[in-house]
Amino acid sequence: MKSRLYDMFVWLAGSDRSILDRCGQSEHIKHGGYGGLVIVPALLGWISMTYAVSTLTDSKFVYIFAGIAWAFIVLVFDRFIVSTFRKSEKIRTDVFSAVFIVRLLFSVGIGILVSHPLVILVFNDSLIQELTTMQIEGEEAINQKYEIDIQKVRGRDSLLNASLDAKTAERACKEKLLLYEMSGKDTTMFCGTTSGMKQYGPRSREIKSEISLLNEEMATLRAQNAVKLDSNAVAIAKIERTRDTKLEEFRNNYSDNYLAREIALERLESHEVGGRTVALTKWFLMLFFILVDILPVTFKALTKTGEYDRHLLQEDKMPITITNAYERHKKNETRKVYVDEIEDLRRQKIKQEIQGVNGTPFRDLLKRLEEYLG
Repeated sequence: MKSRLYDMFVWLAGSDRSILDRCGQSEHIKHGGYGGLVIVPALLGWISMTYAVSTLTDSKFVYIFAGIAWAFIVLVFDRFIVSTFRKSEKIRTDVFSAVFIVRLLFSVGIGILVSHPLVILVFNDSLIQELTTMQIEGEEAINQKYEIDIQKVRGRDSLLNASLDAKTAERACKEKLLLYEMSGKDTTMFCGTTSGMKQYGPRSREIKSEISLLNEEMATLRAQNAVKLDSNAVAIAKIERTRDTKLEEFRNNYSDNYLAREIALERLESHEVGGRTVALTKWFLMLFFILVDILPVTFKALTKTGEYDRHLLQEDKMPITITNAYERHKKNETRKVYVDEIEDLRRQKIKQEIQGVNGTPFRDLLKRLEEYLG
């Protein structure tokens, strides 16, 4: 008695047990293998969808249920594809038939859907590192954007301080020039010249007056700058608060979901160092998983026609033979009904003629019946 596992494999292969039981052991093994190959893509689909949905939600119930649902869909599709593919006598005819090509394309499509999340899963550690880098870059971009605004405000502060520094430097120059004037030193500086006379004369008083004027201007400038610097400090504080708010929103909304991992994978492929290796590995893995998904229908198409296939072809031909025999039988029955009706009609007419023969000579009676007796 065959195991339940074998029965399940045969069911997955879509094989007819009544026909398979009339075949040898090799046919049983082959069709059990078809069913086993159908399970593999479903298992990969379960892993694939479970992982993909787990990047979107933390609910185990949701992503496990989604994985099971997707595995069931893949299983049903693959079972349909394998079970509805009927082999002919020649492998070449099977491989190049439209029936096989359509089923192969369906299998490739399912393979692509199953394979991509698995590729993301394989690169998971590298993608997490890349996602961290992307988050840091995003924060730096926000900081840089608002730092430009802050530097603009600080630039205005620098201009204010520069104007005050210029006045301070000019006053220091004037004070030094006054000392030179009173000592009688003849010199020229950027803020003026001395008279060369050692005395507190008109030139000394002029320089002292200029120093007093500079002190007044500096006092006024300090007062004006203080107001502007306070305003700039408020503006900088506001920009910093906005920046901090944006950073907080970015950190809270930053996601490492499936789409983000796809973007991270594209970034890995674009890296100058190792990017080509990542791309080749990605495509190799995708092709591998696609090949796994098309294995059931491909193996069935490439295997030689077996005893089961020949029995199945005979089963398909039997209904046609039975139908033809049934149609001939119905035609014969219909023809017999028509003949019986004609005979009944002839008998009735003969009976009517005989009923009217009283006193009619036999020769005349015979002539009247000739058309019925033929």
